[in-house]
Amino acid sequence: MNFINILNRINWFFLILLMIIPCIGVGLLYSIAGGSWEPWALNQIFRILIGITLLITISFIKINSIYKYTNLLYLFSIFLISLTFIIGKEVSGATRWIDLYFFTIQPAEITKILVILALAKYFHSIKFQSYDIKQKIFFPLLVLSIPTILVFKQPDLGTALLIFSSGIIVLFLSGVQIKTFFISGIGAVSLLPLFWTFLEDYQKSRILNFLDQHSNTLGANYHITQSKIALGSGGFFGKGFLQGTQSHLNFIPEMETDFIFSVLGEEFGFLGIMVLFFLYSILIFWTIKISLNSKNFFSKIFGISFITSFFLVIFVNIGMVTGLIPVVGVPLPLCSYGGSAIISNFIGFGIILSGYNYRDIKLHNI
Repeated sequence: MNFINILNRINWFFLILLMIIPCIGVGLLYSIAGGSWEPWALNQIFRILIGITLLITISFIKINSIYKYTNLLYLFSIFLISLTFIIGKEVSGATRWIDLYFFTIQPAEITKILVILALAKYFHSIKFQSYDIKQKIFFPLLVLSIPTILVFKQPDLGTALLIFSSGIIVLFLSGVQIKTFFISGIGAVSLLPLFWTFLEDYQKSRILNFLDQHSNTLGANYHITQSKIALGSGGFFGKGFLQGTQSHLNFIPEMETDFIFSVLGEEFGFLGIMVLFFLYSILIFWTIKISLNSKNFFSKIFGISFITSFFLVIFVNIGMVTGLIPVVGVPLPLCSYGGSAIISNFIGFGIILSGYNYRDIKLHNI
């Protein structure tokens, strides 16, 4: 494949769209630092470049090669998560990261992608078989439960729930009967008191304070209170770039990661939020479009499941910073500061582009 053919095979619209959204995040990180590229914006640019390089590289790997090694990739992600309990770097009481000296990785982020990939392969391999509850429910739930439990024990409740939700999305799109979800939902609700006993004290506190957000505004509800003030003070047009008082006076906690959406609302107002929503909407629509163009079930189910999970993370983050759901520590996709999250998303989109570039390839069970 010569250089001209390589350029022609790149989906430039998709690539440019995937560059614009992270650039918004870089601009916000620059503003949070008071108009400085350090300590966040420059590092984020470097991570974006790594992510784009991985995306383009993966998009040229034939989808049947990705399909072939999916199970090994899934097992490797389980190994990495298990490794956090042995050599993991502890931050705020949680061991979610592995320190590789030059950089740290959060295995749970890449696991979110590989769980979807593994389940997509599994359902592709059995799609022509008759309905069997052992095949379509029990085994997929085993594949899903292992990483979910491991991540929950780190502890990282937010990411564990997102991994589990991502898997449920695959099951739903793969044709598992609606009544199965209904019965399972009733069972899950009945087990909530038992689930409560496994939560850490700080996790219980977040849920209880979410139910009463008007109390303890200088304590446990400080995050949400300051976030709402920032969003409300932005009005329609916002206070202007580099003019956010809540962020520059450090009232918003974790504003470079989980609460970066609050900075966007304060500086660019409702209009800026609508622009970001519009870009996300185009990205989601376009991903679904190119996923459906594939002629194999594996690429279709992965692409649609991945982008549905991507939307879910957006919803959880925005719901969290606006007080609609409890604070669970989930970053805003492609915008928040963090290497593992942004690179794993680029890897996911790279797999989708591989499925699109090689959409005519027939996959055989391996």
